[in-house]
Amino acid sequence: MKFEFRLERLKDLKKSLEDTARIELGIKNKQRQLVEDEINKMNNKIDTFSTEFIKEVKDTISITKLLSMIEYNNYLNDQLSQLRLELQEQLQEEETARQNYLKAKSEKDILQKLKDKRLNEFKVQEKRADIRELDEIARLNHHPREENYE
Repeated sequence: MKFEFRLERLKDLKKSLEDTARIELGIKNKQRQLVEDEINKMNNKIDTFSTEFIKEVKDTISITKLLSMIEYNNYLNDQLSQLRLELQEQLQEEETARQNYLKAKSEKDILQKLKDKRLNEFKVQEKRADIRELDEIARLNHHPREENYE
């Protein structure tokens, strides 16, 4: 007799959903890392500009150049603020994807444990059936058949 798990198709579907959720989590993780890299680049750009700005201010600088440098500094800070907002959104999306993955994994694991339990029960039943069969064979071989003479 062959073991058949009635919920095998459901388990396979849950495995597929888990794989999809894991891939989605990886994508969200990568997107978050890209935004963090952009933030780091922007911070480096601001630091470099600040150093240049301080150097320019120490020397004689025209008002228009000073105003344009201040405006550029404000622009960089606005860009950094936008990137930080985007990072917050990415973190939320990543957390949602993580929760979806954990839920899908949990559902698949539950079905896998159920399958394992049913397989173990099946094996125990098979062993019992084999033992009964061997006992019956031994009993029949040990006790000769009674022939009815009438």
